[in-house]
Amino acid sequence: MNNPIYNISKPFLNDGFAKLNQNIKILLYKKKEDIFDFIDFENDKIFSEPLLFAYFNNKLQKSQSIESVIYGYSEKNIKFDLFSDEFGRIYLPNIGWFLTKKPNDSFVFDKSNMKLFKENIEIDFVLEELEIVENTSIELLKYSIPLLKQFYFNTENHLLDVEIENITKKQIKFLTIAYNLIRTFVSTQYELIEKYSPKCVIFYVDTYQRNSFATLSAQGIGFFNAYQDDYDDVFFVDDIAHQTGHVIFNIMIYESNRFFKKDKYTILEVINMPDGSLIENRDLHVIFHALYTYYTSFICLDACIENNVWEGKKKHEAMGRIAFYINKCYSDILLIDNPIHSEEKATEYFTNDGLLIYRELKIKWKDMYKKWFDTTKHFDMSNQPYNFTYSKFLELNPLPQN
Repeated sequence: MNNPIYNISKPFLNDGFAKLNQNIKILLYKKKEDIFDFIDFENDKIFSEPLLFAYFNNKLQKSQSIESVIYGYSEKNIKFDLFSDEFGRIYLPNIGWFLTKKPNDSFVFDKSNMKLFKENIEIDFVLEELEIVENTSIELLKYSIPLLKQFYFNTENHLLDVEIENITKKQIKFLTIAYNLIRTFVSTQYELIEKYSPKCVIFYVDTYQRNSFATLSAQGIGFFNAYQDDYDDVFFVDDIAHQTGHVIFNIMIYESNRFFKKDKYTILEVINMPDGSLIENRDLHVIFHALYTYYTSFICLDACIENNVWEGKKKHEAMGRIAFYINKCYSDILLIDNPIHSEEKATEYFTNDGLLIYRELKIKWKDMYKKWFDTTKHFDMSNQPYNFTYSKFLELNPLPQN
C-alpha cells in the first residue's frame, strides 16, 4: 500500500524520538543520580517505556517506585519496593504480572531470585508472562494499571471506572487479526506502530463520557475503546490505525515550532453537541492530528479491501468507514483551506516542514475521494454520531443482496 508520508516523516520521527528520550533520561537522572549504573544508557527501548511517561506525569500521588517501572530492563540483581493494586496485582514492565493474594499492600522484591517479601517473610505469587499479540512484538496490557488510571477521565475531568480485563478477553481475537492484517498489507505503517506504539489497551467506556485516552503523558500506548457489541477486526484495523496514529504523530511533531507557523492552539472550530452535553474547541494542533489519523485509517482500510480480506458485511462496513472519513476529512481540511482548489491558506498555518506533511494528507483525501466516490456516493450518513456506528449505517444503507 502506498504510504508517502512514511519516507517524509522519518527524519521528523527520528528527531522527535531522540528528543523525547533525552528528556526522559534527564528526568531519570534528576530522580536517581546513579540510575545509569543499573540500566543501559544507549538502549532506546528503556527510555521509550510508556509507563515512564505516566510515572513522571503522575497526578494521583499513588504509591509507585521508579524501580518498579525501570528495573525490568536492568541486568543488575537488586532489591526494591513494589506495591500491589486493589486486586493484588503488580505489573513490572518487561517482566510480567505478579498475582498475589494481598491487595493494596507493599513488598520488597529481590530480583536476584525473583522473590517477594513482606517484613522478611516470603510472599507467594503467580507470575503471568507479558501478553504479546501473536506474530507481533506489541504488548497488550490485559489488566488495569494504577499509573494509567490518572488518564481515565471524562469530558468533565471526573475519573472513570474503566473496564479492561473482560473486554480484553472478549476482543483479543479480533485485535490480533487486525494487527496482523496491518502487518501484512501495510508493512510500512506497521513498522512505525511497532516502534513507536509498542503497547496497547482495550477498554470499554461510553464515548459520551470520553472518546479516546490518547495522551503524550502515556506516550507509546494505543488505547482502543471497544464499546460497541458488534466490533470485530474491521473496527480494530480502523482504530489501531487511528489511535496509534495519534501516538506516532505526537513524536513526529514533538518539536512543534518546527511545523506550526501560527500558535498551534489557534481555535479553528467550536463544536456544540445538540443536547448541550459537550462543547469542544478544536484547535490547529487537534485538526492536524485528526488529518493524520484519517490518513492512517484510509491506508489501512483501503489496503484490506484491495487485498480482498473482507467480504459481505465486513466489506460493507469497511466501505462505510472510508466514506465516513472522506466526509470528515473534507470538513477538517476545509477549516484550513479548500480541499479541491489549488489555493493554499495552509501557508498561513504551517512552516515548510509542516506543509510537507499537510500536503500529503490533502493528496490522500483526494485519492480516496476519486477512488471511492462512485462506489459510496449513494451512502446516507445522516444518522451517524461522532464515531462511525455500523448498526446505524445499516439502518439507512442495507447490506446489498447478491
